Amino acid sequence: MGSIYKQRQREIDSFERYSFRDKQQFVFERLKSIISYAYSHIHFYREYYTERGFNPNMLKNFEDIPLVPIVNKSILREYDIDQRSRSTPGRYIVNTGGSSGEPFSLYVEPSSMGHEWAHIHQIWSKLEYCPSDFKLVFAGRSNIKDLVEYDVVRNHFMVDIYTDFRDVANKLKPILGKYNIKYLHGYPSSIYDFALYCANEDGELQSRLSKSLKGAFLGSEFPHPHYREVIEEVFDIPTISWYGHTERCVLAYEKTEKFKYEPFGTYGFAEVAESQNTGNHHLIATSYYNRASPLIRYNTEDIISDIELENNLLKSFKISEGREGEYILDKAKKKINLTGLIFGRHHKLFNYAKFIQVKQPSLGKIEIHFVADRVDQSRARDLFDSTNLNLHIEFIKRSEPVRTLSGKINLLIKDA
Repeated sequence: MGSIYKQRQREIDSFERYSFRDKQQFVFERLKSIISYAYSHIHFYREYYTERGFNPNMLKNFEDIPLVPIVNKSILREYDIDQRSRSTPGRYIVNTGGSSGEPFSLYVEPSSMGHEWAHIHQIWSKLEYCPSDFKLVFAGRSNIKDLVEYDVVRNHFMVDIYTDFRDVANKLKPILGKYNIKYLHGYPSSIYDFALYCANEDGELQSRLSKSLKGAFLGSEFPHPHYREVIEEVFDIPTISWYGHTERCVLAYEKTEKFKYEPFGTYGFAEVAESQNTGNHHLIATSYYNRASPLIRYNTEDIISDIELENNLLKSFKISEGREGEYILDKAKKKINLTGLIFGRHHKLFNYAKFIQVKQPSLGKIEIHFVADRVDQSRARDLFDSTNLNLHIEFIKRSEPVRTLSGKINLLIKDA
């Protein structure tokens, strides 16, 4: 892992200084290699490409990449995992898409860890991170020992996000006496929840962390501005977010400004394709190095906007709509994006509620699920801005937000 980590670090540094022609050549060589490999060794790609009249020999230069047929999760799921994979030493299986109701499995090679860490550490270095720094991690593991557990491999402390933060605080305070925690890392919704606990119930913990923290790394979920602002204000720290996924095809981060994601050309190849049916722009990605289950010109099904190209290479984008499909339909079947509905309006309910989520049981009807101590359903209705919404809205008070199996808190509740 160490040699791959160092090699990727060198590539990241060199790629920044390449001319656009050198960048295109870098990308082309890696795509040509993985495409040729997949065609020669993997049943799915040989059959899929042959049926569509494509052969890797057709690839002569960077401009030929659009000749390669695009794949998506639905196409790949028509084949057994072993038909779209190859046995490689130490490969292991990972799953993605479970929270969206479309699970998808693939194999990953052990070398992916060094590849991943080199790029992630480059992102975190924007907040002056170095691998010897201690982090406090808020993610979805449910088997954490004794509420706060140290991971020696990753040099961080994992927090049990499913338990009462009062109990977590009792375990955490002695740890803070021994270790200098410099960063928070994990789901934005969980770090936000922890920040609210510190601000409202444990000023001592807030003060101790604020003295040592240098930043927060927001991953795995979109960092909704409300969550982000609370985290930054409570601990007086900067935050940084990145876009990535279990398929390990693309990694992009806020290199120059918040919510503007710039992909690493050294991690994988990110492109844009316009949907003929909707006109939306989808993010397409290729993993350079995973030969266990290659994903080549894979439609992530994420819709992106504010697209910036530089010499036919994707320079930056913003997330318009994710694979989670976080939108609802009003009585006229008009699509309403939940980020805009929840965070784009001035809901006074946020003065009282920690979380607001939405469920749509039927067309034109939604349920607002909220977590608040001093507000009932009737009061919540008064505090929610429903101006100009063609919807029937009901309000449901909860003691805890609805989490996915992995512990994430999505705006859209799909099962409750």
